[in-house]
Amino acid sequence: MNRLLFSFSILGIILLVLSCTSTKESSLSINIPDRTVGIVGDQYVSFNELKENYISGVTDKKYTEQDLIDFLPVYLDYKGKLLDAEAIGYFDDDRIKDEFQLYSKQAAYAFWMEEEIKPTKFNEFKQRYMYELKSKHILISVQQTASPEDTLEAYNKIMAARDEFLQGKSLEELDMEYSSKRNGRSMGGDLPWFSVGSTVAEFENALYSLKINEISKPVRTQFGYHIILLEDKRVRKPSRQISHIFVRRNSDQTKIVEAYEALNDSSSWENVVVKYSEDTPSIQNNGLIGWVNYGGRYRIAFTDSVMNIDSSLPYSKPIETTYGYHIFRIDSIQTFEDEEAKDEHIMELLKNSSTFKENNEYVIDYILNKYNAITFDNNLDTFKAAISFEDTLKFDEISTPDSILTLPLFRIKSFEFKISDFKNYLIDSYPNYSNKQFSNRWLGRFKEAKIDELLTTLTLEEYPDFNNQTINYKNGLVVYQMNEDSVWSSATIDTTILMQIYSDKINDYQYEERFYYYMITSSRDSSLDRAIKFIEEGNSPDSLFARGFRVGVNSDSTGIFKGEPFDILPTMNIGEVSDRFEYSNRKGHFILMDKLPARTMTFEEAFNRIVSEFQPIREQRWLERIRETYNITQYPDVIKNHFFVDQNIE
Repeated sequence: MNRLLFSFSILGIILLVLSCTSTKESSLSINIPDRTVGIVGDQYVSFNELKENYISGVTDKKYTEQDLIDFLPVYLDYKGKLLDAEAIGYFDDDRIKDEFQLYSKQAAYAFWMEEEIKPTKFNEFKQRYMYELKSKHILISVQQTASPEDTLEAYNKIMAARDEFLQGKSLEELDMEYSSKRNGRSMGGDLPWFSVGSTVAEFENALYSLKINEISKPVRTQFGYHIILLEDKRVRKPSRQISHIFVRRNSDQTKIVEAYEALNDSSSWENVVVKYSEDTPSIQNNGLIGWVNYGGRYRIAFTDSVMNIDSSLPYSKPIETTYGYHIFRIDSIQTFEDEEAKDEHIMELLKNSSTFKENNEYVIDYILNKYNAITFDNNLDTFKAAISFEDTLKFDEISTPDSILTLPLFRIKSFEFKISDFKNYLIDSYPNYSNKQFSNRWLGRFKEAKIDELLTTLTLEEYPDFNNQTINYKNGLVVYQMNEDSVWSSATIDTTILMQIYSDKINDYQYEERFYYYMITSSRDSSLDRAIKFIEEGNSPDSLFARGFRVGVNSDSTGIFKGEPFDILPTMNIGEVSDRFEYSNRKGHFILMDKLPARTMTFEEAFNRIVSEFQPIREQRWLERIRETYNITQYPDVIKNHFFVDQNIE
């Protein structure tokens, strides 16, 4: 997979397997359809087909007459290779099938994300981005892994709180009575103004669905059960970039007053920051603390103070917040050059929000919601009851009645999975677990596994265009593998041909004089000095690493390295240590061990060179066979005749 592009266009495939481009040219017969630019076997290639496949491989979608003429023989060869691949059986090759299946699934995930999820979520996110919401909530804490009994108890409790609210009791009273406590404080209560992307998806979705003064139905999040009251809604206030002069609460309060007076006496902002501010990190940036907005990292009272400053003032009066005392300066108010820039900003916020994840699990969750997947909880309870006897058995040891195994468990669109499918999943996925270790989370994982299996089928049903992408990829994969086997793989070459080439050109396969040497390198002179001293005392360079020397040790005798510093080697004597040199940002020495005389390579030594030289010949022979077998014929004059007509129509 990683040797190929993730997504192939026809042109991309052809360029990958680019071949010689001489095919037969001919005049059109009266029996050939109009606008035919080529024939491959019994297939007629039209001007439109050629043009569309050329356009699919260029980013600007522009083309000239000569572009199409040059592309024609390449495309016809590609079509011929596909016919040959089908005749040979490449489309049934297990290698192709396995890689195609893997690709299709990966491409399906990407297709859902790019074609539906991102546009849908972006439009929703952008609409919510326009507003800020003020709310209160009651929270009954319950773990996601809680037992059904504990979950039901929490649900009933939150419903009781909701009923009392609808009967007129205030949310403040209900919060104190019902909300779970942490360190003696309510986990519910008043929430600050915030906008989209600031909280978990379930809470956000519920909140944005409410009208002002409306109470939600129970909402389950990772924290437990909530009921949410929307108190107010307003147009979003743009973020403000803020600098400040800060004095801690426990410092002398007159210090912030003195700073304010200094500004009024025309002292520069920069000088006052350095002299008075106690916020060490921001002092280095003239007091800059960054962008402030509702839903950001700052406490609500602090954010309120910043957002309420008159932006026309050069700086604020001293303001007390929960952090201490500040003089604020508004450096910038967020604006956008145009709608496109605004959309880019919102998309970045979406990607970084807690409600959006660009991964496969998110795609699966989206699909489950889109198709309103159904879980038959009663049938699951029946299965759990059937395996809950006292003995501790692994799932493959449990005998489950057919009347239970055939019950439906999970349905999405027309696809239904039974209890038997779930049991087989448990046997395969949790072979060392027993019935006593059953986890409710396993059902969710089972659903994910089944959607993963169905994903390509679901994508083809939802997006017919996806079929073209997968077909193009499979064709490209087949042609790529054919090229590997027919041109590039040395394992499929007749060795007698290579031996003949070797014999005919033996004088071309020669080693020049070569040098067997060690190269010792280090970034430190001291380490290098110790290593060279060790070698000069009669020790082998091979033992440097074992003796703990922190140097690089490389040896070679192929003669493939040229230029500096390797041009030192011909001037050295055997056993000599070279002067120090610089190489790849390190310092080094050569130790010359031997000089190897020039000689003829053996066939084995020359093999890779021979294969490389034979490949163009091999490819040409292969293409000639395909062109002859499928009678590939091109009609470039048709392109000339129709090009300008099509350009004028467009």
